[in-house]
Amino acid sequence: MQVSFKPQEPKVLPPNYAPGVDNLTSEDFLKIYMETLRYQDPFQTQDLSKMLDDMVKLNQVKFFNDIRSFTESLKALFNQSTFISSLSLVGKDVIFSTEEVNTVKGGQYYLLSPEDVSQATVKFFDGDQVVKEIKIDLKKGLNELNLDGLPKGQFQVKVFKDGLEYPNVQLGIKGSIKAAAVMNGQLLFELLDGSMIDPSKIIYLGGV
Repeated sequence: MQVSFKPQEPKVLPPNYAPGVDNLTSEDFLKIYMETLRYQDPFQTQDLSKMLDDMVKLNQVKFFNDIRSFTESLKALFNQSTFISSLSLVGKDVIFSTEEVNTVKGGQYYLLSPEDVSQATVKFFDGDQVVKEIKIDLKKGLNELNLDGLPKGQFQVKVFKDGLEYPNVQLGIKGSIKAAAVMNGQLLFELLDGSMIDPSKIIYLGGV
């Protein structure tokens, strides 16, 4: 008995062939490349540069997507760990940095000093005008500010020593943490007044 095999007809790719390379491995790509060279019209050679360029670009996209996915997973894990740790601060008073004293909103304001500074002068500015000036011996750590006599408004605070501005003191305001939450991948604290602050603004965690 005679058995004959009919050879498979080669699949000729049209000149405008745009391969889908989204799931191609380097082996798949090489096979397609070699088969295309084998069956292409010698008088009308096909330019595979676009296909190769697509493959390279796709691999780059896949690489960066994998990196982004890994980074997001790592960030989520970090946020989860940080969030759990931050729950220990709920219900506690903290001092967080602020740019000005706001006597309209009120609150307890402090100066955080890295060292003892005797005979310092604290000036409250409304623009360029000094509206209040007090003498104070700053201690290392927290120093509560006396706001008596300040009118309603927002004031910049500067500390001077021997007539020169002392830049190493931070102005802070006391706040009580009501809750912690992760919003858009960022950890935030909600204070009792409803405002939200970034943990990076907290400058003092000890007893107030």
